[in-house]
Amino acid sequence: IANSCRFDRASSTYLSRTIQAGGDLRKWTVSFWIKLTASAGFGSNQYHVLTALDNAIGSYDTIMFDVNAASQLYYQVGHKYFTGAHSIRDTSAWMHVVIIYDSENGTAAHRRRVWFNNVEDTGSDVQTLPVNTDSQINDNSVHYIGARQDANAAYFMDGYFADFIFVDAQAYAPTYFGEEKNGVWIPKDYKTDTGEYGTTGYHLDFAS
Repeated sequence: IANSCRFDRASSTYLSRTIQAGGDLRKWTVSFWIKLTASAGFGSNQYHVLTALDNAIGSYDTIMFDVNAASQLYYQVGHKYFTGAHSIRDTSAWMHVVIIYDSENGTAAHRRRVWFNNVEDTGSDVQTLPVNTDSQINDNSVHYIGARQDANAAYFMDGYFADFIFVDAQAYAPTYFGEEKNGVWIPKDYKTDTGEYGTTGYHLDFAS
């Protein structure tokens, strides 16, 4: 990966976009490389990755790190949460995260899936997501990368992103975005090898 983008909480940096109509609300994949700097510390802070604006009943969808003392990933869709079992504490290391949403899947455990460097995190505290639940992420609303749904400065991301990919209407495994060489998980050229993003998908390579 040639480029990355620094998100600095102190500078109130984030990205926002209103998704166009036509996104699949029951199936999507997000892939990104991240290095958390977490200058405010772990254990009592939220570092939001991707969040969609509230819906009519006040529910919002979010993917974030560090919502408890264990510094785990928290992933909420349809008012049902997934708390990971993998603790994030190394502020010097890059890691690859792939998250699948597939609410039409007949296997409840496969409706929300999370991988770190191609190792699946099955969660430490997981609420069952009902089949065919629509997500706010990928809906026709404002989405934030690096901020909470209300853009509250207390919850901005504090770290680096690289190769941020959102794929609409597909549930793709980590092997679409990375590969193992000499025992190390490394990036793969998704744009050249696959290059499918769907109606609302995108690829942020953070080039100059």
